[in-house]
Amino acid sequence: MIRTKRLVICGILLGIGLAAQAGLEAANRVERPNLRAKLASLPMELGDWSGVDQPISEDLFARAQGTECLSRAYESRKWPGVKLQLWVNFSIRGDNLRHSPEICLPSGGRTKIESQTRVFEIPAPSGRPVPVSRLAYAGGELVEHVGFWYYIFGEGKLENYVRRLSITSESSHGRATRGSSMTIEVFYDGESDPEGEAFRAFARELLAGLEPILPPARDVYHVP
Repeated sequence: MIRTKRLVICGILLGIGLAAQAGLEAANRVERPNLRAKLASLPMELGDWSGVDQPISEDLFARAQGTECLSRAYESRKWPGVKLQLWVNFSIRGDNLRHSPEICLPSGGRTKIESQTRVFEIPAPSGRPVPVSRLAYAGGELVEHVGFWYYIFGEGKLENYVRRLSITSESSHGRATRGSSMTIEVFYDGESDPEGEAFRAFARELLAGLEPILPPARDVYHVP
């Protein structure tokens, strides 16, 4: 009899706990907005830059954990010798945040060059500059620069605040979100644009081209 009562009490407490958890999740539920247009609708012509789509293998798409990806090479006659490889990864679940350059490039044998890391303020159509990281990685004798920033859509105020804390920027929370997200990476040969002038010019045009695609309510970050 006593054992039966204990089991009943445990069952009741478990039920209350599950109900409370469900209530908290419902109260804090965040929508995961989709893009307003397909990534493929990004113009091939961005100012002086002309793009060519690059094929994305099934294996790469699966490893990227994205809902939609775009791979495109851009060149401009104004910047001879500079070829920018654009990689955009949108995930309705936010799983793509696990694949920042800080994680993927070192695992591929690249070494980060801290002295060449920069943060550029890129003018945006909204009027508020977007901070963008310019990272540098060495692979043998070659140095590759990577422009990086990312968006989160539909994230709550608490998550937004916590994400900006330095203590969590490189934690598992810093790479997870209850909203949807999109990462932007621009790869190019460091020797072809050492000061990042061409990259900054391209990033400005890219921000304008992305504006009709991105949901209006968004937060932008640049720390990988």
